[in-house]
Amino acid sequence: MNKPTCKTCNETLKGKFCHNCGEKVVEESDFSIKTLSSQIVDGVFNVDSKFYKTFVSLLFKPGKLTISYIEGIRKPYMKPIQVFLITNILFFLLLTQADILRIPAKYYFNSGRNINIEAKTKDSKLTETQIYQKYDKVSSDVSKSLVILIVPLLAFILWLLFLKSRFLFGMQLIFAMHYLSFFFLICLLAIVVSKFGNRVVQIFIVGINLTYIYIAMRKFYKNNIIWSIIKAIAFIISFAVITLLYREFISAVSFKLL
Repeated sequence: MNKPTCKTCNETLKGKFCHNCGEKVVEESDFSIKTLSSQIVDGVFNVDSKFYKTFVSLLFKPGKLTISYIEGIRKPYMKPIQVFLITNILFFLLLTQADILRIPAKYYFNSGRNINIEAKTKDSKLTETQIYQKYDKVSSDVSKSLVILIVPLLAFILWLLFLKSRFLFGMQLIFAMHYLSFFFLICLLAIVVSKFGNRVVQIFIVGINLTYIYIAMRKFYKNNIIWSIIKAIAFIISFAVITLLYREFISAVSFKLL
């Protein structure tokens, strides 16, 4: 008599679940109204619970998500890439006109850079106004698409700052991804204080991020207070430089694509 095998990986089954891939053996009871209703309810509340726990930890418990992920406590929280994508989407949806990660046309084309806009209008057969509008659209799309490039750059900065630590580069990537996700959320919260002017917004973003990264570093890397402060400041300065370079890169790519 042939032994039952898993429909997914063809391994011989020794129970209701495949020991190789975890696939469940299909039973008639799986299609009962009671079972389906239970799965729907569990799915909805499980996602809600993960979402709530993840974003509360991300906002109010610096370093906790990264520590939990590295230690293998992953079931209660969303995956780092999921968190990054959600915050990224929210950032670009709600701050469509923000110039944090791109240089708007009115500044880019009037900044004294060596930009031959006359040649571009001639080649594209567009007016200067249309070039401005198209550039803003393209730069917005490109900055969204390539923002993931910032993560390995931040991870590299962390790797340099904590060169003697036991953490692998992949762990630095997780830390960087969580931090950048937090940064996106803080930029959204900055809308609340935007009525007080740009200077207040800048102080708010820098102050909150510096405090957050200091606490996260203290918890994750377990350095002393002085070194954590120094490295937190170095990280924020490095992030600012990376952001400026990213903006220039996005502008150059966008102009080429016009």
